[in-house]
Amino acid sequence: MRNVLVMDHLHRIEYHRRLPDGALVLEHTEEVVDHGWYIKKGDDWRQQYTRECAYDFMSRAGTKPGLYAISVWRGGERVCTAALRWRPLKE
Repeated sequence: MRNVLVMDHLHRIEYHRRLPDGALVLEHTEEVVDHGWYIKKGDDWRQQYTRECAYDFMSRAGTKPGLYAISVWRGGERVCTAALRWRPLKE
């Protein structure tokens, strides 16, 4: 009998908006089953992929404009954090 390793690609993405006083407020959280962060190696790729995912989610979620810190977690391990200045196309 052969053992099969099942990859768990469940990630939690947290969207924190930076307030004028510098504080961060959690605006959104989403859970995704996605392995895109591991297609290529390196922090540059993980940040680029995080921003692409964020643009997609934020445009659908009606997210307020502003500067965001977007953190991706897999279990208790942070995969990456990326900064994003969000300006929706339609307000």
